Amino acid sequence: PRKAGERWKPRAEAPMRSTDPTPDAPPAGRLRFTGEGTVWLVIALVLGVAGWYKSLNLVLILAYGMGTLLVLNGLLARSHARRVSASRTPLPPLFVGETGRATVTVRNDSPAPATVGVTEQFGDDANTWVLHRLPTGGELTCSERRAFPRRGQFRGPPLLVWSGFPFGLLRYDRPADEGGAVLVLPKPGRADADGMRRWFLRQAGGEGRSRKVLRRVTTDQADVRGVRPYRPGDSLRSVHWRSSARRGELMVREYDAAPSPELVLVVEPWLPTNPTKADAANLEAALSMAVTVARTWAGSFGTRLTVVVAGKETAARTGPATEAFVREALTPLAVVRGRADFAPIRPDTFDRTLGQAARVVVSSRRGGAMAAAVGRAVGRAFISLDATAPPPWYQPPAGI
Repeated sequence: PRKAGERWKPRAEAPMRSTDPTPDAPPAGRLRFTGEGTVWLVIALVLGVAGWYKSLNLVLILAYGMGTLLVLNGLLARSHARRVSASRTPLPPLFVGETGRATVTVRNDSPAPATVGVTEQFGDDANTWVLHRLPTGGELTCSERRAFPRRGQFRGPPLLVWSGFPFGLLRYDRPADEGGAVLVLPKPGRADADGMRRWFLRQAGGEGRSRKVLRRVTTDQADVRGVRPYRPGDSLRSVHWRSSARRGELMVREYDAAPSPELVLVVEPWLPTNPTKADAANLEAALSMAVTVARTWAGSFGTRLTVVVAGKETAARTGPATEAFVREALTPLAVVRGRADFAPIRPDTFDRTLGQAARVVVSSRRGGAMAAAVGRAVGRAFISLDATAPPPWYQPPAGI
């Protein structure tokens, strides 16, 4: 287990090699009657009893024939289901409401064609694909789009390979793997990247106190990227009056931005001992704000990102501003449960670039207690973001 404050580092694992030269046998399955097969069996029994009681040989022969077809159906269904192998491609961490593609690969390594079905299930949703006469050596990829309505870890039963070939009276089912799981991250909102960056710079004094930020004044026209519509918070000195008069709306100059600092994001999933519905809603709002800040900063500025999640044990991850790393760094937020007390966040949780980074604490409670505590521990002020009073550059997602 990871110790408190220990930094997460990706580690390459050596591929596992089997010492057994023979391939593994397919997992054991079970044979069961379908609805039609149950009716067929009842009719065969009724005919058999009537033929025996009345000594009607033709009726007995018919009952025996129906029983033989049942046995043949079971043998063929078992044979076809055991001819193929199936594997699924794990879904990456998804955000609430985001659509991912569930992919299953089916391969026939037997010397004969196979007619099978494959079922993948997560919760109440199931995807079923029916493959008719998959040829020898054939491989087919099946996929279906899937979305999840809430955050958490969703586990599914094993991938099921089945066959009722040729009559559908008996069906042979067997598991093809050990089951699957997908992490669903909180639902992100929307944020204005430039507004967020300016707000962080203005709040850099910490403890909610704004300080004046020296702005670079330049007459070098090469530094001007263009003009754009005025947004709340823009300086009036940046207004381009000629363009504003020509277009009939305020337009401001847009300059080539200076390199953005790295982001250090601390998440405090706070809940009181006896939480109310409002407390639970504040927790979900804070988690949504945290994922929005991380995604927007990484996608817009491309600087390194550190995500620290407070809890009984502190989870800290640092890496590049790639979409894959951002999702991986935010995975603790998929299963986090709020709590009233947290392990202290030690200074060695952060690296040496902390002084030049934008330092933010997103909390589900008011007051900025976590930001003040972390600031005292590391000797650097942290900005406190309160989910109950979102800043003007942030728009919460619908339903939060």
